[in-house]
Amino acid sequence: MIDLRRLRYFVAVAEEEHFGRAAARLGISQPPLSEHIKQLEDALDAKLLYRTTRSVRLTTQGEALLKHAKSILQDTDRCREIVQMAGQKSRKTFTLGLLHAHAYTFVPQLLRDYLNTYPELRINLVEYSTVEQVGRLLDGTIDVGLIREPAYHPSLRTQHLFSEPYIVALPQDWEISRQDVVSVHDLARKPMIGFPSHDYRRSTQSLFRDYFHQHRVVIGERLEVRTMHAALALVAASRGFAPVPHSQSKLRLHGVTYRPLSEPPPELAVGIAWREDIHSETALAFMRYCSNYFKT
Repeated sequence: MIDLRRLRYFVAVAEEEHFGRAAARLGISQPPLSEHIKQLEDALDAKLLYRTTRSVRLTTQGEALLKHAKSILQDTDRCREIVQMAGQKSRKTFTLGLLHAHAYTFVPQLLRDYLNTYPELRINLVEYSTVEQVGRLLDGTIDVGLIREPAYHPSLRTQHLFSEPYIVALPQDWEISRQDVVSVHDLARKPMIGFPSHDYRRSTQSLFRDYFHQHRVVIGERLEVRTMHAALALVAASRGFAPVPHSQSKLRLHGVTYRPLSEPPPELAVGIAWREDIHSETALAFMRYCSNYFKT
């Protein structure tokens, strides 16, 4: 069995390329360091170092061991961290998944209020799309997820938290951006920039195709980008308007104006999801808090 301490000594000598400097780094004298390296070579039945009076260099076998030894020592050093994290999680910590847009819309105030009420708790935040959150809930990477509804899986449970209306993001140099409220008819013949959803039926293109048809409005060119932020970049460049959730208006971007629609717009639903066999009482308590929080 290889002594971890000797592996650590070997790495120090290999990195310093000098026994004296390695001994000083390790806080031991040079003779016992040399003896430990010799014992490691004997245990492995290999010559690891070429020694001269001035320096040390690795043999081919030593080079092969160095990479492996560093990996072993890194894993060993992480043991304390892993154990401490597990202890914290077993006490009052849970991992919450959220969408990127949630991180600067409703989540900061939600967490501020929650942690002011329960200051002893700890929450780990990770960003994933709704589709990714479903997978991370199933494999246990996250305990709870804040998602865009719907999300379906037989092993998951979801609860609706709130719905918010869409508004329109307009280029600031458009005349209609000076209005307090925009009518759907003001958007006629203007290009629309849409972005997909995890559920194709709720992408902005799908939702607003029906919305415009209902109001007998024909818009201009339809552009499709991958994310809401890419859509807003094009709005800022005056390439078109983009329907976005109302909470998105908290993100102020140069060249972009947000305006509500006078005709009742489509809405976006936000929910909370968890695995049906969840055991974390802390996570369950957070879900109950969220349910009550958005009822008030």
